[in-house]
Amino acid sequence: MKKNIVLLLLFTLFISILPNKMSANSESIMGEEQIKELKENIESELLDENIELEGFDLSSEELVLEASVENALGESGFIKVVVEPGAEFITLYTEEIDESSELESKEYQVPLSELEYSTLDNEIENVTIIDTDTGEKFNYNSEKGNPSLAFLIPIGIAMSPAVLTALFHTGAMIIVGGSAFVIATQAKKDKKYSHFQATVKSGGVYIGKGLSKSAAISRMKSKKVTWSVSSNQAKGVAQGANSSGKPFAEVDKSGGKPKKGYYWHWHPYKKTPNAHAFYGGPVK
Repeated sequence: MKKNIVLLLLFTLFISILPNKMSANSESIMGEEQIKELKENIESELLDENIELEGFDLSSEELVLEASVENALGESGFIKVVVEPGAEFITLYTEEIDESSELESKEYQVPLSELEYSTLDNEIENVTIIDTDTGEKFNYNSEKGNPSLAFLIPIGIAMSPAVLTALFHTGAMIIVGGSAFVIATQAKKDKKYSHFQATVKSGGVYIGKGLSKSAAISRMKSKKVTWSVSSNQAKGVAQGANSSGKPFAEVDKSGGKPKKGYYWHWHPYKKTPNAHAFYGGPVK
């Protein structure tokens, strides 16, 4: 009889713990849903330009977009866009058939200091793309209407303004101080860093350069935003920013429920300093 009671208590305890474990796992699911939604929005944007999205992936380590296009002559081109949070340039990899009917692979860089995106018109106004092998430049200016090149326009590069515009227009990335910031998600964890520079724009949390824990704490002490790969990591930053007492976690709520699109975050003791240590993806 006592044995049965003990087993019943253990079973009851297991059932009571199970919802908490499901809730913890929901953070990674939430990140995957966010990526799926972004991918669908980007795919729709590119289809308007007759560009096909081949792949999209996002983590705190990098944002990767792959797309292809075929022109009226049946010539096809492929582009892979790689954005590393905190980097001062975007890397482009292209593949296309050259004049000898052979597959040619090229690498380019887009200096973010020379990229201008208009939030008013929702389009890239000016972008410079540099061939990493030759140093030759491709420049696109929306006011001129046509791209100007110092060399023959490769198909892969010709579609780059539309591809980059889709990333900005859908909110997948922004530029802060000449560096790339990508939308925060917890779908995948970074292999190098647990903490990152962060900023809030249009209700979204964007992450930039990776930080050591001490650098993240220093950033928070200066009342700037950070983002970490987990709640415990973010808590450690908030605790380090003020060791006088316990930090606390919260999220903006409406009607007693977390607001959709808002992020959970930790505050230092008594909000001193008044800063946010974000983590995870937005509330769904």
